[in-house]
Amino acid sequence: MTNPRWSAYESGQAKVYDNEKKVEVKMWVHKFSHPDEHKEYIEKLKISSEFDMRYRGLVLFYGDDLITYKLKHRTSKRVNEFLRIFSKYLTDHLEDNCPSSWKECQPSFWEEFIFACYPHYMQISIKQRESDIFLAQLKKFVYWLDQRSGCSWYEVVEKYAEEALSELRASEQVLNNLLLYSFPHLNTKSWNPTQDMTRIENNLKTCNETINSIFEVKHLADNIVTVCDIDSTQTYQIVNFPVKKLLPGYLLDGSMGKMHDDIYWTWHFTEGIYPQKAKKYIRFID
Repeated sequence: MTNPRWSAYESGQAKVYDNEKKVEVKMWVHKFSHPDEHKEYIEKLKISSEFDMRYRGLVLFYGDDLITYKLKHRTSKRVNEFLRIFSKYLTDHLEDNCPSSWKECQPSFWEEFIFACYPHYMQISIKQRESDIFLAQLKKFVYWLDQRSGCSWYEVVEKYAEEALSELRASEQVLNNLLLYSFPHLNTKSWNPTQDMTRIENNLKTCNETINSIFEVKHLADNIVTVCDIDSTQTYQIVNFPVKKLLPGYLLDGSMGKMHDDIYWTWHFTEGIYPQKAKKYIRFID
């Protein structure tokens, strides 16, 4: 996970960093048995780069399957985006904790991908149908994967997808509204992201206290939202939260601040919105 304060994708295993220990890097050596194999490898590298799969995927079990699926849908932008997210889940988030084969996966592998990984990469759009598109692409891929690998994951994934649809739709709607609140010109050609980010950073700098974490929505009353930092378990109250339609249980990833004499906090920046089921897969880095 690129965010240094937490890792949401450890399959229940918290990372432990020790500055006194040497950094360990896993390496692979692949020996080519004949010249044509080298050409095949370069072609796989080229295809996998189209959906940003890391090199490690070329030597692990899932690489050939993702590349083969990409070739079946070479021009599909939706398939490419799905494979980009899925490959990041396998290579970036699970890393060395990734199962050794599709058959070694557990149901939690798919639950974590749907509820904890996908929201991290959720994009905003005017039509707000990204969650529907993602789940549809996931089911298509798993149906194909079962036929190719001899697994039977489709029913498991379909069940999770049905459970997740309403929650991901709600998360997507809140995320769209929050980002449009922070970046009013986001969907226009005139949007200047640098200018908007500078404005948000300056607003945070004026605060005497700031917190950047993931907060679980606990209670909503009038214009006050009560949240709990899932890392410290400290409770906070946010006044005049910028959007409606929040629900208790949802996780807000972002930053808030206040002055010394303020009773309530003000929400300044949103990094993501997660359904409740994502909580058990989130582990903070000490």
